[in-house]
Amino acid sequence: MTLALIILNHAVFAQTTYSINSNTNWSSKLPSTCNSCTINIAAGVTLTVNGTETCQNCTFSGGTVAITSQTFNIQYTGGVTTTNFNGTNLVAAGTAKVVVNAPLSLSNAIFTFNNTASMTTSYNVSLDGSTIYLNDNTSMTSNGGASTTVNLVNSSRIVIGNGSLTSSAIFTVSGPTMNIYDNSSVAVANQNNVYYNWSSYNYQHNANANSNSAKAYSTMNNSMNCGAGYAHSCANPMLYGPSTLSSGVTSGATLPVVMDGFTATLNSNRTITLDWNTQVEVNFSHFTIQRSADGAKWEDIATVAAKGNSAVQVSYSYTDEEPLTGSNYYRLALVNLDETYTYSEVKVMQTEASAKLSFFPNPARDYVNVNIGGSTGAQVTVLLTSLGGRLMQEKTVVAGNGAVVSFPVQNVAAGMYILTVVNANGTKESSMMMISKS
Repeated sequence: MTLALIILNHAVFAQTTYSINSNTNWSSKLPSTCNSCTINIAAGVTLTVNGTETCQNCTFSGGTVAITSQTFNIQYTGGVTTTNFNGTNLVAAGTAKVVVNAPLSLSNAIFTFNNTASMTTSYNVSLDGSTIYLNDNTSMTSNGGASTTVNLVNSSRIVIGNGSLTSSAIFTVSGPTMNIYDNSSVAVANQNNVYYNWSSYNYQHNANANSNSAKAYSTMNNSMNCGAGYAHSCANPMLYGPSTLSSGVTSGATLPVVMDGFTATLNSNRTITLDWNTQVEVNFSHFTIQRSADGAKWEDIATVAAKGNSAVQVSYSYTDEEPLTGSNYYRLALVNLDETYTYSEVKVMQTEASAKLSFFPNPARDYVNVNIGGSTGAQVTVLLTSLGGRLMQEKTVVAGNGAVVSFPVQNVAAGMYILTVVNANGTKESSMMMISKS
């Protein structure tokens, strides 16, 4: 009987491996409660949590987990077991909630919270070479006793706020011990962002050194960025930004710029223009403009030099002349002179593939056939006009592979004409054609 119980217990907690090789929803590939799951997500692939889902004793590797206005529960079952995110990005938006009731380990991972998304933890949290971004009006709350730890190792960061004056992101440490090692830091972006901790945090340059060498720093009774002349009165245990927690608590060292008014606009010619303003710049270097197709894997596409030092509003603009087809995610890396940086909020724009124009025969005698490529399902208009701009014929068709528009031209005089495809977003593609009667 004892042997049977041991075998049964082992079977219950055996790991099940799931390989996610293309963008998909959780409900399509995984059970709503995934017990002892290893989830391998291919590079550039997004697994979307599309309902209230639960992962117990799980390990994530690679790819991106996306959550929008859903609840994602991270738990353990049986003995206390850590949930691991290894090289996996998590992007939470809307009113998404990440509720962690298990130890949590992030290794070379990035967690990004946008809008009013939140994360609550109740066990140890470990960041190794990882970053948590609390953008917009998001929050992270770590609960527990003094034996519960929040450890930042190997240049890890928790960034509270994204430089926007409207951001009220907050990181609350309610009971656990905060340990910062190896050039890691907690960054509070601006005066409406808050680090909230009644207890001191510990800083130690080397995580492997004797724990007796750690030094405790308190944020209590501070007057940084609060009081007369500031937006908020000073009150324990709040620390307002701009400030940094690392080998001491410093003011203004994290964010060399206060930015607002970041917008993205789709132009009629299918380009995308980014505009933004700064209200304050201190020893500031430049903006690196980054673009992504999925909000996880980013590429640098341009650099815009900054004013550097300014106490008045400065306006900036950049136009992406060749955006991606489909989703375009944009963010700005705000880079200081000493090469420290933080990120702006993320803007998303959608573009459609332009219909591709080809036709035959050319010259045409009795008819001309126009092939319409581009996005399947997109409605386009095809125009045949004279060189003087007179409309000869007009037809509307749904673009896609194999779509053809045929214009009879038996009664059209010989000469040169213009074929034009007008896309749903107003962009156009035109080509000259000849009608011959010989």
